[in-house]
Amino acid sequence: MKIVFIQPNVGFKGGHTWEALGIGYIIAYLKKFYQDRLDVSFFSAFYDSDSSIIENSEDADIVAFSCTSPQYKHGLYLAKQVKNENNIIIFGGVHPSALPGQVLRESCVDAVVQGEGEKSMLSILKNYSENKKITKKIVTTGYIKNIDSIPFPDRIAIKNERNIEQAYKDNHIRITSVLSSRGCPFRCSYCCSAVIWARKTRFRSPKNILDEIEGIIRHFQIDFLKFSDDTFTINKKRVIDFCQLKSERGITIPFGANAHINTIDEEMLKGLSEANCQELWYGVESGSPKILKDMHKNIKIDDIKEKFRLTKEYGIKTRAYFLLGMPNETIEDIHLTEKLCDEIQPDIVGFSLLAPYPKNEYFIEDVMKDWDWSTFDEYINDWVHTKTMSNADLKKEQERLIEKYRENITFKQKS
Repeated sequence: MKIVFIQPNVGFKGGHTWEALGIGYIIAYLKKFYQDRLDVSFFSAFYDSDSSIIENSEDADIVAFSCTSPQYKHGLYLAKQVKNENNIIIFGGVHPSALPGQVLRESCVDAVVQGEGEKSMLSILKNYSENKKITKKIVTTGYIKNIDSIPFPDRIAIKNERNIEQAYKDNHIRITSVLSSRGCPFRCSYCCSAVIWARKTRFRSPKNILDEIEGIIRHFQIDFLKFSDDTFTINKKRVIDFCQLKSERGITIPFGANAHINTIDEEMLKGLSEANCQELWYGVESGSPKILKDMHKNIKIDDIKEKFRLTKEYGIKTRAYFLLGMPNETIEDIHLTEKLCDEIQPDIVGFSLLAPYPKNEYFIEDVMKDWDWSTFDEYINDWVHTKTMSNADLKKEQERLIEKYRENITFKQKS
């Protein structure tokens, strides 16, 4: 059976992408558990041309697309080009998981994988191999409880070296990502993580993570690792055990990760520092207690200040993410955000705009389901406004803050 996996572009405008870890996991899982012969290919529209993707998909039995909302338009375009009477088209990822019924109604789509993809894709392949067709349907097979049992992502299949070379071009160091857990217990109003993980948080063991990291270092000569977990610091014991085992095994590679203010304490920071954690990335989002409450962040301004102070005290660089455009936000709230940024002095900072992605709390399905999501990303959109500020007002404030903190702004916002 020939199966082609495709990572569409962000609309038709191009851009930067990290490695397709989700597809890498699915490919590795299929190779381990599917019993018959598999011919697997992967194409990323960030690197491969549309014509190349279409040409190499013509004789595939299954063509599978993994899409975020901004990638969906391009994915649908490609699907219409490659669909024929001899293949089946599958869509998965965040956007199809959020709106499975709408995606399935597309004439070129035969099945939608909703949620975690490994078991669902395996069931589709088994069904297809037996029947040579598939009934148009949404496939949901639940979650793998023991994620240590999942094979490491097939980084050769997803051509990870291309992403590493792009990271080197952008940052002058070789970077790749590792996923050490799946899911997040927090309920931030703007987040879509639950679309895939359903608020379930499952953790890989420190040994399992470090076994993968050793292989990555050996095969890809990496200079820095990014943990792509929604929140790496959820489980204190696991973090400390990971740091201790990393040091015991002599794995010195530096790393960075997303952290939540409420999960950080001095003992964890000490362990992270000793294990060569060089960066922690905090979703601060606002300097206004009112807006933090609206976001369900459940963090306090004084705690933000203290955790940034402690993080720096242990020699770990800080990144602060701020989000503009919450419905009740005023210019005074934005000034509070600016004041907090001045006080905590993050080493790296980003200012994004609220986007009503399916299905966070700001998504209105009847109004927004047919929107062109390729015009959105976390930094630019023409939609967001507040009760007192227009879209133009918010963009003006965003531009002002980007300019003020130009020396520390995230790479994305420099371009």
